[in-house]
Amino acid sequence: MADSSKSITERDTSKADSNKETASRATATPPGSLAGAVDRALRRFDPRSVWFGCGRTIIALAHLITLALTPSAALLHPLLGEQPYPHCAGVQAISTYCVGGDAVSQEWRRWIMVALLALVASGYRPRWTVWIHAWIAYSIGVSTSLPDGGEAIARIVCLLLILMGLADDRRWHWQRPTTALGPRRRGVAFAAFWALRVQLVILYLQSGISKFGVTDWLNGSAEYYVLRDPVFGVAEPFAAPLLKMSGNGLLVSAMTWGAILIEVVIAALLIGPERWRKLAFWMDVLLHGAIIATIGLWSFSLIMIGSAAVAATPDRVELAAPAPPSGRRPGRPAVPQDGRQTPVAEEPEDIDGADEAGGTGEAGEADREPTSTPHLG
Repeated sequence: MADSSKSITERDTSKADSNKETASRATATPPGSLAGAVDRALRRFDPRSVWFGCGRTIIALAHLITLALTPSAALLHPLLGEQPYPHCAGVQAISTYCVGGDAVSQEWRRWIMVALLALVASGYRPRWTVWIHAWIAYSIGVSTSLPDGGEAIARIVCLLLILMGLADDRRWHWQRPTTALGPRRRGVAFAAFWALRVQLVILYLQSGISKFGVTDWLNGSAEYYVLRDPVFGVAEPFAAPLLKMSGNGLLVSAMTWGAILIEVVIAALLIGPERWRKLAFWMDVLLHGAIIATIGLWSFSLIMIGSAAVAATPDRVELAAPAPPSGRRPGRPAVPQDGRQTPVAEEPEDIDGADEAGGTGEAGEADREPTSTPHLG
């Protein structure tokens, strides 16, 4: 009996010391400094939101549409002066177009990838399906003969989604999480989240500013020629009204310079707080929705919209209440048939151990942020 009491006392002391250590780490940085703002943003960050899930689904659908509607012969069309596609030398040998050699036809590969992308888009087990998605995105980017800019962007984004997805223990990415996120996975996901945002900021800023080096964009006439391009020009049902609008000098200038302005504004908003990033997402939908409607770049536009959705992931996610066991009302402990309540032994808290087991062990008063605390986007 004395040994049991001593064990409980030592366990409680260890738990208190652990909480004190967590609190001391949380207050180690000055509250008004950049390091303090980053620390607070990190400790409340949780990528397991519907925004993260929607972004993954949209990007997966972009790839799915490309593969489902384009025969393998078109995706692997030979180019003048190059070896036949797919190229399977070196690291490219891990591509889905190369694994298995000639034993598997390219059409079979295409439909297997479509099925896998449908699984990714469904949102099932994001911690594991992020790997499948990154593999297929890499394969399309390095093995098809004419990948567009969207495929290059998707390769980077899908690699960063792996680091964010490692923190996602949900069965479906449409659900609210039910477990607390451990510090290690939180830190890795937070770094990948910021890397994604910085990549998009550079991309949109460079795209907008570089257009000033092209005469047609500078003088406001670029959209006139884009809409009349014989390959990528506007198609029905928008051809007649847009061709008429672009014939007006004032309107075509507004369309041309408006596209540049939106790109630069999106770049500025993506680096800001949550409400700014959500505004950037809707502006991204407007911009790329117009691109889809006018020149039909579906895959590229969906990849960009999906990436912006992930970048708009909220700063904090509320945990869902765990479902009570069947046959019991919430908040009532199980009672044996003899009417006596069974005592429940208290388990010691192990922050690092819980993180290794699945990210459920972050606790302590230091993690409770006041609602008035300023936060970093």
